[in-house]
Amino acid sequence: MVIRDVFERRSGIPFRVRTVAHCATPFAPLYTPWLHAQISHQRRYRNVVLTQEARNTEHFPVERLYTTEDLGPFSRLYNRVVIRATGMYPFYEGFLQSEQAGIIHAHFGYQGFRCLRAKTRVGLPMITSLYGMDATRDVDRPPWNTRFTRLFQTGELFLAEGGHMAQRLQRAGCPSERIAIHHLGVDTDSIEFAERRADDGEVRVLMCAGFRQKKGIPDGLRALGNALSALRVDCRIVLVGDGPEKSNILQAVSACGLSDRVEMLGVQPYRAVLEQMQRCHFILHPSMTADDGDAEGGAPVVLLDAQASGLPVIATQHDDIPEYVLDGLSGLLAPERDIDGLTDHVRLLLTTREKWAEMGRQGRLHVEKQYNARIQAGGLELLYDRLIGQ
Repeated sequence: MVIRDVFERRSGIPFRVRTVAHCATPFAPLYTPWLHAQISHQRRYRNVVLTQEARNTEHFPVERLYTTEDLGPFSRLYNRVVIRATGMYPFYEGFLQSEQAGIIHAHFGYQGFRCLRAKTRVGLPMITSLYGMDATRDVDRPPWNTRFTRLFQTGELFLAEGGHMAQRLQRAGCPSERIAIHHLGVDTDSIEFAERRADDGEVRVLMCAGFRQKKGIPDGLRALGNALSALRVDCRIVLVGDGPEKSNILQAVSACGLSDRVEMLGVQPYRAVLEQMQRCHFILHPSMTADDGDAEGGAPVVLLDAQASGLPVIATQHDDIPEYVLDGLSGLLAPERDIDGLTDHVRLLLTTREKWAEMGRQGRLHVEKQYNARIQAGGLELLYDRLIGQ
């Protein structure tokens, strides 16, 4: 009680608002270390997680996690029926009350809408972070367009990864005064930095993404195939990921004559991805807007990990990537779907290896200043303070 009394006396704020309930389903896929980083680096707030599906908790530990998977059979059935009928979660109200939560932080717009019932009944402010498909394809598509309209009218604050996403949200009807730009971050203290050396050994190119159309992996493979066809370079392409576009990617590997150069590793834990980065010389990530409208919204966080490790970047001018990657300094950006432009960038990095070290230094400095997870977690806490003040 001493800590509680001191806090309340100094701040004038009830101690219970120090608990933030993070709502994310599932919590958490292996490819979302950036989600866990937003929780694990906070210092002034206690964090609990509410989810419908707990995954990989050994990789993403939290102090307290509530999952509806732990409910009894009847309650699980009731949970499914209510979600199907209303789109909202019926049991989160009890979780919030038992933890005396003071703020809800919904991760992805879908979760924000699904938490509205609990938010309204408990009377808590809510921040909703949007990350990709929720801010691009589905914000204009039934049934989510009407659901997001309701969310924008009810939620207190909406976080965008960058300026491009913020503009998307405003066009979708989110009031501008409720939008804040909050960059995601990576733990630079735990990412080893190394300058890439311009030796005559094998060049390893990393491609790390979910196998979905918006990641542009076939375009990257075509650019690599074009560049390597005219060069005598010992090159290995490391593909990390999996997903619905796998068959198209395998076809591209074969069509581009890269079958003997590609190493496919599947989905890997975060630490294993960082280890692969240490073995590679640059990363290729040619994001695009998919045919169905799906897009990055912000930017792939793996580009921050890569820059923090010293990897030069080849990517596209898609969504908020130009904020995350310094074109001409830490990376080279081409227009999306521009295979010729990507080919030129690949050829340049393969033939001017002396550029690698300086590009790596620029990338590391950029991430340390603008995307450090510890600094960004502090910024997130200030946003929580802002809601408490209201």
